[in-house]
Amino acid sequence: MYKLPKGQTVESLLKRQSSAKSCYNAWRSIHQEAMDYATPQRETFTQNAEGQRKNRFVFDSTAVEGAEQFSSRIQGSLVPSWQQWASLVAGEEVPKEERETVNKALKEFTDLMFANLNHSNFDTEISPSLKDLSIGTGAILVEEAPFGSSSAFRFTNVPLAELYLEKSGGIWRFHKIACGLIEKTWPEANIPEELQKIIKKDPNTEVDICNGMIETDDDKARYSQVVMYQKSVLFTQSFKTKRLIPFRWSVTPGETYGRGPAINKLPDIRTANKIVELILGNAAIQMAGVYTGRDDGLFNPHTVRIAPGSMIPVGSNDNANPTIRPLTPSGNLGIADGLLEMMQNNIRKAFFSDPLGEITDPVRSATENIIRNQEFLKQSGASIGRLKTELIEPLISAMIDILKDLGKFPEGLNINGAEVTIRQESPLAQSEKIEEFQNTQLWFSTIAQFLPQEVIAAKVKVENLPGLFQQQLGVNPDLIRSDAETKLLAKQVQSAAEKRIQDGQPPAEEGF
Repeated sequence: MYKLPKGQTVESLLKRQSSAKSCYNAWRSIHQEAMDYATPQRETFTQNAEGQRKNRFVFDSTAVEGAEQFSSRIQGSLVPSWQQWASLVAGEEVPKEERETVNKALKEFTDLMFANLNHSNFDTEISPSLKDLSIGTGAILVEEAPFGSSSAFRFTNVPLAELYLEKSGGIWRFHKIACGLIEKTWPEANIPEELQKIIKKDPNTEVDICNGMIETDDDKARYSQVVMYQKSVLFTQSFKTKRLIPFRWSVTPGETYGRGPAINKLPDIRTANKIVELILGNAAIQMAGVYTGRDDGLFNPHTVRIAPGSMIPVGSNDNANPTIRPLTPSGNLGIADGLLEMMQNNIRKAFFSDPLGEITDPVRSATENIIRNQEFLKQSGASIGRLKTELIEPLISAMIDILKDLGKFPEGLNINGAEVTIRQESPLAQSEKIEEFQNTQLWFSTIAQFLPQEVIAAKVKVENLPGLFQQQLGVNPDLIRSDAETKLLAKQVQSAAEKRIQDGQPPAEEGF
């Protein structure tokens, strides 16, 4: 028997679904139009059939290519495949003298988490979610993988057409599923008699399922999953972390769904698409030609058809009075080319296409590429910061919660910023740290020009620079000796020096 979330009834859940549908319907037209132009293969708002043609009305593919490059760039910059793009480190409440030991222990858990993540289907499922992000809002579902899987995690992309958001924070997914898979997906589901009859008749019949993730007032569980069929609750489950995770590119005040590059540049995308359509039509006319034919006054302007290879009847062609004569082409393609180039450049800029330039451009130095990555970070800083809050932190928290349920992670460790916090280590985060490294390097080299070494040694904690540079440049921490190892090595060097003096040998050269 299912247990409803605290303070909720079936009627209240249906009202929340209705509220989410109203919000969804307000956005549907703009979502569908943006997808028609930018991600036509992901447009499932209308008919969704096998082998359906979805890009018949796309004449300019700049937005389509931009959405592909946008998702690839965000994935490679924020959550790159088979790389450790985040780590668990000691929080603010951990004493400084204990952080080094705590960080070493947390590194083992970070390695365990990413070992499971790398062997899961995360890379294949986050990519389509990031394509939806180019429209404005993406979503991914995090679940515990079935027993015997190579990973502890299983991820599912939730298409934008199935994502219903509440203003109060609830998340609903309306999707179809073969009724015979309901018991396999939710073994403890309470299946009503009506649905049981459908399953017995044909288990391949698809039915509409609503899968919700709502916040609760329970101290032990912050979120509840509610699976419903029509007005019947099939299954409920409580979690400490959010498992259905929506994330947005940018948000207009008072709105629930996000606005991405495809929506923000929709006027330019429409214009470019129409210009290419007109150019292709003009090119077809110029290639096949349009002709006038003498018809002795039978010309009807209401039925004439101007199309490649067509014949327009006229009373007379000219003084020479030929029977057939080519129609002089009209229009100025030069204006269209200029407008099209301007629109396409605006679209590419919005999708962050080719931030490092074309591959045929002259080879740039590593410093130039770093500067360009930093410029990309500045241009998208607010949106990237939102992704860290709405995607990265809930995603890692959900994975840790799953590992805790499997007994692979200590229950006492809480990712709350005080005891344990999440440190970003993605390529984009490294670009931020490189800027910090450059500032530190500039500061140190500047004071070194004006102050003697004795004053620098007295004022600057030079011994802390290797560890700071290691963090800023993302170097493997195993290359840095701990404080205990440094003290032990210093004692060994001092003892060796004293022994040489006792043996009457000259002191060894400074350095290790």
